[in-house]
Amino acid sequence: MADIALGTTRIASWPGTHEHILSLPGNWHEHLTLHARDQITVRVGNRQTKAQAVFTDEGEVQATDRLRLALHLPLGAISVKVVDGVLNFGPFVGLYCAPTQTPGKPYGGLTSLVRDMLLLAQQEGVALYVFTPGDARWKEGWVNASIYNPTTQTWQKAKRPLPDLVIPKILGTPAIWREEVRHDQSQFRRLVPFGTFNNATGNKWTVHQQLYAEAALRRWLPETQLISRPQDVDGLLERHNSVYIKPALGTQGMSIYKLDLEKKREPAPAKSAPKTSAPHLLVQHRSASQSLHRRFRLGSPTFHSFVQKKFLARRKFLVQQTLQLLTLRGGRPVDFRWLVQKDGSNSWCITARIARVGAANGLTTNLHTGGEAVLAETLLQKNGWRDPASRRRLLTEIDDAALAICRTLEENAGRIGELGLDFGITQQGAVYLIEVNPRPGRQMLLDTSPEARRLSLLRNLEYARSTTGYQP
Repeated sequence: MADIALGTTRIASWPGTHEHILSLPGNWHEHLTLHARDQITVRVGNRQTKAQAVFTDEGEVQATDRLRLALHLPLGAISVKVVDGVLNFGPFVGLYCAPTQTPGKPYGGLTSLVRDMLLLAQQEGVALYVFTPGDARWKEGWVNASIYNPTTQTWQKAKRPLPDLVIPKILGTPAIWREEVRHDQSQFRRLVPFGTFNNATGNKWTVHQQLYAEAALRRWLPETQLISRPQDVDGLLERHNSVYIKPALGTQGMSIYKLDLEKKREPAPAKSAPKTSAPHLLVQHRSASQSLHRRFRLGSPTFHSFVQKKFLARRKFLVQQTLQLLTLRGGRPVDFRWLVQKDGSNSWCITARIARVGAANGLTTNLHTGGEAVLAETLLQKNGWRDPASRRRLLTEIDDAALAICRTLEENAGRIGELGLDFGITQQGAVYLIEVNPRPGRQMLLDTSPEARRLSLLRNLEYARSTTGYQP
């Protein structure tokens, strides 16, 4: 028999018996393999048992409490499919989050996003739950999951099957959870049938190499190099006068440095003084805790020692040409975030187009470093692209670039559910890719378009349903 998605139903309780019984819509009969006494095999996530089927003309499913407890099957909306005559309820999707001790915010800044996604999943027939490092009982085959009760507006614990699919929401590996996270990740590969929502795209250098290999994409890529020696930085600075240095692995605009060759002429040296042609450069770095401004002479031993200690000692860093991008009054830098997602038909879609405006004379536009978000079309309309046709041409080019980039990365990485792509636009309208974010946040959507934020969560759920075979 072929796999058949039967859509969404509701699970209700069948009271008054201790048997494994459930009532089913009559039109499901033809798809199921019936054993003696109308018994069928029922599968919920990784859990499976036999149950007596009673076929009715009702649209909902009633299951005895004993059957539900054995399968960890929740009440409410859920999707249905039949695989080789076996009735499957699901999909069970786990949001893998790091817990916090903040009152009212069990998942820190992600709490409202997680809550809203859980509420939407209840409407869409996706059995979504939250679990944290150590919550999964892999050997026993169940999860000590967290769910949200909208009636009491409280978080509650509940037993759920192991997930069919995991959506990781942990950035990095916090030291306190390192062992648990590593163990869970190994089990994702072994025991989660559809793995994780996004396969790893690799670090920024890997992404750049994959994209650069496609000739059609090179027009959107700034010159970028992995720093393997101090002279790599010298070379890019000599060609472009200004560069950014950023970690190959990193998020939220952290650990970014800007290096500029200074144009100011020095006084002519005395006749007896040795001549030097190496220009000076300024290194800038800002974070919540520090601000760095240092001057060096390009190619000098002192500068090379600085590069060696900062960018070659532990982590890998990239050096990238600085682009003369659109800047607002007061020296406020601007870039653009395109949220690109898979929908329920496994097609790439543009969900949101956001402009991010940094602080005056800031190095980045990230919201975590003082940036603010506005709709991309609104910002362009007010800053040089008032003509609707020219504005539409520019937005279409970014759309085309975003979709082509996502398809290329997916060809290399395998399944990917969503990506956040950061673009820059020059004053002349040239488009460049700045960065690919494999786990894009939603805060900028909350600030600019609640409708797009809801759509972004809905598309995640539709794609999860499609990936696991529950999408009709």
